Amino acid sequence: MKGEGEAGGAAEASWKAQCEFVLVGTWPSAPAELPLAVAAHAVIACAAWHAWLRRWGLLRSFGLPADPGGEPRACLVVRATGDEAARRLAAGWGRVSGYRVTVLPLMTGDEVLGR
Repeated sequence: MKGEGEAGGAAEASWKAQCEFVLVGTWPSAPAELPLAVAAHAVIACAAWHAWLRRWGLLRSFGLPADPGGEPRACLVVRATGDEAARRLAAGWGRVSGYRVTVLPLMTGDEVLGR
């Protein structure tokens, strides 16, 4: 029996074809205070979106700033089949979070050194 995160066969080959990207979320402007019902709906939408990413194995990691008022607000490391797929994930995260999202390809040390 394989453990969580272990793949085999065709599934493993498809994961190898995927690249990792960093999605950097920042506020487009100073956020206004939201009514409680609106804020609660936003939290539920974000939680559902992140759960979907985890369920499909697309969320590799995340980071939050030590200073909750600083920028960036959050970073996600995601798997995607290419730039366009990563941009679609960024657009979805931007819709549910209200963040302006920047997509950066994550490179290995060998790629940086040109090997």
